[in-house]
Amino acid sequence: MNPSLGRSEKSTSPNQQRPERRSVPGLAAYCWTGSAPKQNSIRDISSTGVYLLTEERWTPGALVSLTLQMIGPPESSPERRIAVQARAIRWGEDGVGLSFVLPPGTDLHLWESRLKTADDLTDPSDVLREFRVAEALAFLRRISPAAEEDARRLFREGLSNYRVESALEIAAKAEKLLASAPDAARMRARADLVLRILEDGSWADSESIQQMWAGLLATACTVEGNDDSNLVFANLLSQLTPIHVRMLATACTKGVQGFSGIGRISPRSLACTPEEMMKVTGSREMLKLDRDLEHLSDLGLLEKRVKSSRFTPVEDANIAPTPLGQQLHARCSGRREGSTEFVGVTPAAVFFANEPQL
Repeated sequence: MNPSLGRSEKSTSPNQQRPERRSVPGLAAYCWTGSAPKQNSIRDISSTGVYLLTEERWTPGALVSLTLQMIGPPESSPERRIAVQARAIRWGEDGVGLSFVLPPGTDLHLWESRLKTADDLTDPSDVLREFRVAEALAFLRRISPAAEEDARRLFREGLSNYRVESALEIAAKAEKLLASAPDAARMRARADLVLRILEDGSWADSESIQQMWAGLLATACTVEGNDDSNLVFANLLSQLTPIHVRMLATACTKGVQGFSGIGRISPRSLACTPEEMMKVTGSREMLKLDRDLEHLSDLGLLEKRVKSSRFTPVEDANIAPTPLGQQLHARCSGRREGSTEFVGVTPAAVFFANEPQL
């Protein structure tokens, strides 16, 4: 039998260019067929399928769950592995050719970067990133078709590899948040807001802040698709560090909250000693913590503190969030103010669970 890579179940027309296949040293696939996963070497891979070197002989048409990653033990980090479905197409003497079964709207393009040489493109990390880019673009095309081309340019040309990884994480987390929302399939977002969140959020190197950008992206989506209110919150979030975020999360989640009208949050103040503030932030630099609290107040996210005339850095303070601070915290948690329902299932109290808290 011809051991060439399975492309699709339809024949390729004479005028249709066949996807380029390449060997990617170091790339492997774990196969999940109901038994214990087994790592298989990859002979070659294209945008439409993969040829596995394996003793398995799946029935043509059978669906196989694959996890693509670097050769080695199973990866736990999502940016270093890709889960994909594939359909067995044909057998060869040394393995099986499979055709990828990608989610609707996923347009995978391997080996097409204009910024890398042919040799660079066969790095396993680049292959995995291309899968993640394709998944992110499929999600962005769904929520904001007008943003797709600009988002594609950001991922392909506009951002460094480091920033691309962060932007991809934000898109992936936002998609998970949005998946369980009522009317999720009909929700849309403004293109300028989507691009602003991806570009500004791509600087985030903290998972907690990436999650907050994802919350903003998820809550930017509405059935009407024309809400630009998260632009204000994007501007605020871009000025926050992980320590600022911990302070704000503590003020918003640990204070006793009430409601003084429809959609109006009326938090009570939370007394913090210097020792408690050090525990919250994980920092013992008292002067810097004092400046960080002032920064949150200057942004209008915490109520102005009344300090004694005698200078004492981070003296016992009431860190009460303002309505604006509560709204930012809610949007970044995947919840719009005036609603007790989260867009997804990852409120700030959850994604800050591993951060220092009071």
